[in-house]
Amino acid sequence: MINIQYYKTKIGELILGSFDGKLCMLDFRYRRMRTTVDNRIKKGIDAEFIEKDDLVLEETRQQLDEYLNGSRKEFDIPLLMVGTDFQKNVWGALMKVPYGATSTYLQLAKDINNEKAVRAVAGANGANSIGLIIPCHRIIGSNGELVGYGGGLPVKKRLLKLEKNDRFLSEDKQYDFIGHKDVKYDGQFFTAVKTA
Repeated sequence: MINIQYYKTKIGELILGSFDGKLCMLDFRYRRMRTTVDNRIKKGIDAEFIEKDDLVLEETRQQLDEYLNGSRKEFDIPLLMVGTDFQKNVWGALMKVPYGATSTYLQLAKDINNEKAVRAVAGANGANSIGLIIPCHRIIGSNGELVGYGGGLPVKKRLLKLEKNDRFLSEDKQYDFIGHKDVKYDGQFFTAVKTA
């Protein structure tokens, strides 16, 4: 059986699913392709949904809350990707798009060494059933415009803004960059001057 739980968040109600100790679904409960995605997951795993909680779903909720509050940039939940080899390849490339960055369908196609498969890459992106962790929200159009998202474009915009706003260095990282906060000013500055 695939354990599922519904989870209300500030970006909408999500459906979480796990099978055999791995997360197989983190998706918007009311997305347009809900039935299609659910049927693909059930068929791919050869199991039915049962509303039941477990440790993977509990940990997923915890990490989701941390991500949405800006205190988590990466997830460490075991995943079970259910799809074709091509889709899994695209989803693997999606997971390499860093927090706070964006990419395009064309770049993803190049990343998987299949530049002509832009439309198929877009289809695989849309079929992603483990949103946020497999960050399909980080894909924008080649012209910089926001393109489709299962949770809707307003949610996609909020997620990108959350990640972009968190690009500032924390206090400890600032000190790593400029010097340690425990060390007092020693009276010396070094200045670089352009002379030519």
